[in-house]
Amino acid sequence: MITRRTQILPFLIQVIIAIQAGGFLDDANAYKMNSYTTRSSSAWPGTGDWLELTRNLSSEAELFGPFGPSDYEEQCGPDEIDVNDPFEIAMAGEGICMQHPSCANQFCLKSDTGDNYGRTNDKDIGNFGDVYFNNKNDDLPAYSLMAKTELDIVKGMEFANKHNIQVMVKSSGHSYSGASTAKDSLLIWLAHYPHDSTIIQNYTTQCGDVEPAVITVNAGQNFQSIADAVGDDYHFVSASEPTISASGGWIQGNGLSYTSRHYGLGVDNVVDFRVVLPSGVITVANRCSNADLFWALRGGGGGTFGVVTQMHYKLHPPTPIVHSHFSLGKYSNNSTYVSKFLRYWIDNAPTMDTRLGGKFSTNSVDLYFAGNSFAAENFGFKEFKDWVQYDLDIEGGLEFYNSSTTVYDSWSKVLPLLEENTVAAWSTEATFARLVPEDMVTSMSYSTLGLLESLAFSDSLGSMNMFLGGKINEVDDMETSVNPALRESTFLLTSNEYGYRKLRKELPNDLTGTSKNHHGGLEPEWRTSIWGEHYADLLEIKQRVDPMRILNCYQSVGYDGDEVDYDNVAFRMTAPTGTPIGLIRTSAAAASLITLRFIMTILIVGVTFATTC
Repeated sequence: MITRRTQILPFLIQVIIAIQAGGFLDDANAYKMNSYTTRSSSAWPGTGDWLELTRNLSSEAELFGPFGPSDYEEQCGPDEIDVNDPFEIAMAGEGICMQHPSCANQFCLKSDTGDNYGRTNDKDIGNFGDVYFNNKNDDLPAYSLMAKTELDIVKGMEFANKHNIQVMVKSSGHSYSGASTAKDSLLIWLAHYPHDSTIIQNYTTQCGDVEPAVITVNAGQNFQSIADAVGDDYHFVSASEPTISASGGWIQGNGLSYTSRHYGLGVDNVVDFRVVLPSGVITVANRCSNADLFWALRGGGGGTFGVVTQMHYKLHPPTPIVHSHFSLGKYSNNSTYVSKFLRYWIDNAPTMDTRLGGKFSTNSVDLYFAGNSFAAENFGFKEFKDWVQYDLDIEGGLEFYNSSTTVYDSWSKVLPLLEENTVAAWSTEATFARLVPEDMVTSMSYSTLGLLESLAFSDSLGSMNMFLGGKINEVDDMETSVNPALRESTFLLTSNEYGYRKLRKELPNDLTGTSKNHHGGLEPEWRTSIWGEHYADLLEIKQRVDPMRILNCYQSVGYDGDEVDYDNVAFRMTAPTGTPIGLIRTSAAAASLITLRFIMTILIVGVTFATTC
């Protein structure tokens, strides 16, 4: 017996060493973790090294830094910029300003001293605003490289590889999960990268296909610049905010748009990418060249596989856009009519005209129809208006409802009007998103209604619930790396954290997931919920293109670093002295690791004691 105990002891020691090293968790089995050089390290580049990097950049590029926590308020506070102007935020502050100020903190969580900097368009749809972070503006990069040429990005990557520095990529700062900044990193800032906007007709791809019309889009270029370039001559699939970068995180996440039901996701409209890989190598990715990288870039997330410096993006024939807004008005809080309203969309959304898309809330809907007013009235809105007029059963019909319909010459005219409403709908701590499968909506309509009612009546349903289906669902799951669940769903529902607990219970990861462009920094089990079955393939590609994990942003493929989710976050608690206690910075995996360490330590002590006896 003593002999066997003696043999067990070394084995247990080996096990606990492996656990301590993180060898049994998440990506660590297949992907070596990187211990980056930080400012506290003796290996951190000296002033001379940074000056050498500056000399290697183009004449128009600039290297800013080093940054400290106080720099955020000095550069991005209300005394310096208009904190309610997304365009100014994107271009200002030497690259460190964020669309949501709390994203200067790790995980985009608010600090205990407040983060809104006078912003007036923030909206909390729940009480997750009580979650807070003790260290304000602690997630700023060490330096920011304002790239003006492709070579600038190459030099930045080469420098980071030489000194083993983490690299982050930022265009407009719209990441609400903290994926565009990190402490002690080198930030490649693309907001000032030159625009292109060249429109090419009959564009011949490397595969020999001919696209009727494409637009050339450079790194950092926002959708407003595309709208300015195409005017009323074409339709293009875009984000719902004109300041969002067209070739950055939105397109590489999935590119969900109000018109996607008719034109597909943004990723379905990309023809090719030009990319600077983490090694500094420049390559082109399309269906026929570097097809695996092309697949990964269309859904695998921004700032992960390389820096996209240019893409060719499909343009569609011109079309008017008819926007119609309906609200229950004074009946918005009447549970009977809210239920009828939600029931209508459950019954009709799966089969409504693909030209129709948009968003809905508990008591209102914004519909966008890609076509003229005659088609909109007779094929787009008619069924809904008839239902409101005759079936909703309120005396007086439409006169009791707030309604408005506007015809625009093109999407380029609609886009600038969306910014304010969209920004106000999102809060980094309060918003979560979940996909509702079409099978559930069509075959379990009562269950779906019960779920929506429970969210609506508990004030937990968000205001950015989007209609899916149509052309989105016609694309094969394997065509892009977008979560397959997105192409099998009817709704994208948003909620606060209370509602999200209900959503995850009714819609677990083995049934569905979330959207890369709509999850928050507290998303639990995010690898599975964001990418589903595609994550393993994405990780394999990540390992090949970035073996040193130079690109490493939060909640990205292959991410290595601290994690937190709403299952393991402390809400604001007050000690007897009135001092806030703080945030538990422990993910579920880390919590399991701590438990395993404790158990294994006890086992070793027990076995050692038994051996000595």
